[in-house]
Amino acid sequence: MPRFFPSRLRSARGGASAPLDRSAWLFFWCAFALYFGAVVVRHAWFQTSAWDLGIFDQAVYLIGEGQPPLSSFLGFHILGDHGAVVLYPLGWIDRLLPSVYTLLALQSAALASAVFPLHRLARRRQLGPPATRTSLWVLVLYPVVFNTAIFDFHPETLAFPLVMQAITLLEERRRSADWQLVGCLLLALTCKVSLALLVLGFGGWLLLQGRRWLGWLLCGLGVSWLLLIGGWLIPAFGGEAASLSRHLGKFGLERDAGSADGAGLVVQALGSLVGQLVSGANLVYGVLLLAPVAYLVLHTRRWRLLTGLLPFAPLLLLNLLASQASLKDLVHHYSLFLVPLLAAQVQSSLAPVGPAGVAGYPRWLRPRLLPVVLGWTLLTFVSLSRLSFFLGPFQESLAQAPAMREAMALVRPEASVVATNALAAHLARRPSIDLLRSGTARNLTGVDQVLVDARRGSWKASPKLIRTLLRQLRADPAWSTRFQRDDIWLFERRSAAKSPTMEGSRQQ
Repeated sequence: MPRFFPSRLRSARGGASAPLDRSAWLFFWCAFALYFGAVVVRHAWFQTSAWDLGIFDQAVYLIGEGQPPLSSFLGFHILGDHGAVVLYPLGWIDRLLPSVYTLLALQSAALASAVFPLHRLARRRQLGPPATRTSLWVLVLYPVVFNTAIFDFHPETLAFPLVMQAITLLEERRRSADWQLVGCLLLALTCKVSLALLVLGFGGWLLLQGRRWLGWLLCGLGVSWLLLIGGWLIPAFGGEAASLSRHLGKFGLERDAGSADGAGLVVQALGSLVGQLVSGANLVYGVLLLAPVAYLVLHTRRWRLLTGLLPFAPLLLLNLLASQASLKDLVHHYSLFLVPLLAAQVQSSLAPVGPAGVAGYPRWLRPRLLPVVLGWTLLTFVSLSRLSFFLGPFQESLAQAPAMREAMALVRPEASVVATNALAAHLARRPSIDLLRSGTARNLTGVDQVLVDARRGSWKASPKLIRTLLRQLRADPAWSTRFQRDDIWLFERRSAAKSPTMEGSRQQ
């Protein structure tokens, strides 16, 4: 057995626990600095998006101000989006620390804090310090985790450490640990309705293991949450505009006003989309997703290790059925919750004892296993994360950044605003703001100020649309040019002494 795998660890009460605890905190702060530093730079460079950062920043701001979180981007109450009730406590936190950076810091801290349960799991599996540190690096540097950390804000990221904690509790096989696991997954459900599928996956996985009462309990919890949030809360707060049928486009289906909602829509969609399961895009997606842990295929019990990923199967099926590329790539957050399961299986393969541990790797690999795992982790992180974007594409707006900041300083706090995507992400902390798109360009009724970047196209606004709007506003006597430099234009309605509420709800 290699020297870096001690035959046993001292009790958690012994002297060995303190260095390991300090190690976990060091990993947390390193991960937090990496994630938060990167997303702050991206936001400062005007590379974040109103969809989704602006949406959630506006909602949290309104909750903190004691106002109904009616999203002017979406056109309905924020609970009608994904049933993320966790946004309400975030609003209370925002009232104490009112800034978009509060959201970004909370997201970074949540992602980084998953190292703590994984560290405890390593001690339970008797991994030595080098093996423990390697398993933590696998989690921290997984490309999907980093890419999620810098891609705006999503409330489901707050569930990431809860899922990791649930996996840790599963190995304890104590009734009190089982109830703690249920509590963790119940809190995770408050972050997004789709996490009910992950809870269902955990329940089915436990049933296959013979842990029936806990398996059935989690299955019932997942189904109940889907019915409660998807069948009642979302329609109640979002109305017809927030119907689950609005997501059909992600699966290559046309939205039909007469379609069923909730469970009926899910059954209908699954029946229609079975043909999309076998595709080259899904093959590439699977290869890229598992590439950072490709060394697991060298393990003799590779298939048993892969069965540990079964809780993610319902969410994975959803991604595989999708026709929208964002659901099956490493850039977005839709594959995030596979990572805690993968990290746990990697750690299991590093255990010093048992056939499922290090002994399952080829003899030639065992003495150099940890350097190989760590080196491969670093290589895939650099190759598959968007770290390199900070040296190229993310710098495309730097030359205009001073003009953007000067123009935004002229936007009145009470104004109703329409802006291009990157600029709207910085102006969302107000009751009324919307993206520049074809619908808003045609109808600016109730809008006080319009801020656009005319140098390049924006999401939902082509260069042609922007040029047309510029000609329209420059020729309209009701509008005046408040600022113009470096292709950044700020227009203001001449008669707008005070910003009225933007009329009407605008759909995506």
